[in-house]
Amino acid sequence: MAKKRFPSICSLLLALCLTHSGCFSSGEPSTYYGKVVAPKTQEFRWSNGGLPQTFDPAFAAAPPDTDAVRALFEGLTDYDPQTLAAVPGVATRWESSNDGRVWTFYLRDNARWSNGEKVTAEDFVRSWERTLKIGPLAPHTELLANIEGATPTVSTPHSFGARALNDHVLQVTLERPDNSFPALVAHPVFRPVKVEAADHTTRLDSHDLISNGAFHLSAAGDDGVKLERTKTYWDDASVALDRVTFVNTPDAEDALSAYEAGEIDAVTNAPFEPLALKLLTPYKDFRRSTYGALTYYAFNTSREPFDDVRVREALALAIDRERVSRDDLGGATEPAGKFLPDAMSGEKPVVDKAELLEHDVNKAKELLAEAGYANGAGFPVIRLLINRNEQQRIVAQSIAAMWRATLNIETEIVIRNWDEYEAAIKANDYDIVRRGLVMQTTNELVNLRMLFERDTHATPSPSPVPEGSPRVEASPLPEQLGVETQAQALKDLRAMPIYFASSYSLVKPYVSGFDVNVLDAPSLKKTRLDTNWKQP
Repeated sequence: MAKKRFPSICSLLLALCLTHSGCFSSGEPSTYYGKVVAPKTQEFRWSNGGLPQTFDPAFAAAPPDTDAVRALFEGLTDYDPQTLAAVPGVATRWESSNDGRVWTFYLRDNARWSNGEKVTAEDFVRSWERTLKIGPLAPHTELLANIEGATPTVSTPHSFGARALNDHVLQVTLERPDNSFPALVAHPVFRPVKVEAADHTTRLDSHDLISNGAFHLSAAGDDGVKLERTKTYWDDASVALDRVTFVNTPDAEDALSAYEAGEIDAVTNAPFEPLALKLLTPYKDFRRSTYGALTYYAFNTSREPFDDVRVREALALAIDRERVSRDDLGGATEPAGKFLPDAMSGEKPVVDKAELLEHDVNKAKELLAEAGYANGAGFPVIRLLINRNEQQRIVAQSIAAMWRATLNIETEIVIRNWDEYEAAIKANDYDIVRRGLVMQTTNELVNLRMLFERDTHATPSPSPVPEGSPRVEASPLPEQLGVETQAQALKDLRAMPIYFASSYSLVKPYVSGFDVNVLDAPSLKKTRLDTNWKQP
């Protein structure tokens, strides 16, 4: 999640302050940043941190690739961009068995590919099997791991759990119950592609791309990527945009300059510097939201004294997360007293406030004393492993200072380049390790699996799984680790959350329906431009 710096931050800040007198005066800055003129057509011009490099759902890892895939392809379901609830896509409705393991999706009759052919249940089965055959080269293959037969072994072979009962009925059998499965299949990796066989594992060619979403690809080059509204799309009448242009802005300064000049309608995924964020904050078209990217510290619970939950809780409560976010990270992150952001709770109640990991010096000292280490006496030096990154070094030093001041515990910060860092994790060579996770879904079970299943030291596996590889049978499941819910994860504390990332955007006031959310997944289908908008 490291961001590159502005090539010319000084010129950017000077431009901000010269063009907007509010920067250095007591007067209020302009209501909106830069030139605002309502467009005459429904063309949405978007600077999204670069140009899409692939339009293949199996290979799309992050924005802008995943944003292009969401526009080009439609899955069984989609996310409501505001609530993140699962809403109908190709499937009009769905139902599950009483135990939540078998899901049946009913596909609409009028879903079409951009070449006019019908979208069928078999298209989904074939596409998911293709993703599994691509394997680790498909960045989010692990999201399919709960489908029966997705990760077969020699000892327990299974046929694939997704099957077409007919052209319009798809049945999916899961390994373990998941009441949020309809929300999971809204992820881009579950979207169908038009291939004749699951053995077609090479990336889709952008020149003759056949899609089934609200838009189709009309041009792709170094100067930009253009999507056009698809007339064969079943819900074309509700789509307002005629064209979407991903604009090539090489860096944040170029994006801000183009936005200020009125040449683009929205800026997202730009690596804004802290001072630029401070200057942009007063403007009404500047947005900030919590992003589902968590930085956390995981314990090696196979080592003493970190096998004692009292020790883990003491270390967690001794951290002042507010101070880390405010002082060490310049207010650019959100302190995390739990593993999942509020917006990922959906319709479920959020974790009880009493369960949150809030800074509590007295309780931390009491717990450490109960564990036999009063005032830190006899406690070994903590080996805290982090990857080489300046921001992570600052955070680690700050947390180490808190442990020393509160618990009288010393910390050795072990900094490694990425390959050495990964090797140390696999070799179990640490006491506590800095980890990060960009959440791909609101599905609680999947997020907890991603957080805890790759750190398996509490329940050693006979076949350790490298990070990023698909799950195999030997890897312990969350319930085997005692982690089925966020509340349970906060009770066991095999890891401790530190902070969530923030996402920032600039969106012109004549744009509506472009909702930024915790998954950083706006809906172009919902976006529209008010061509009659006038400055208040």
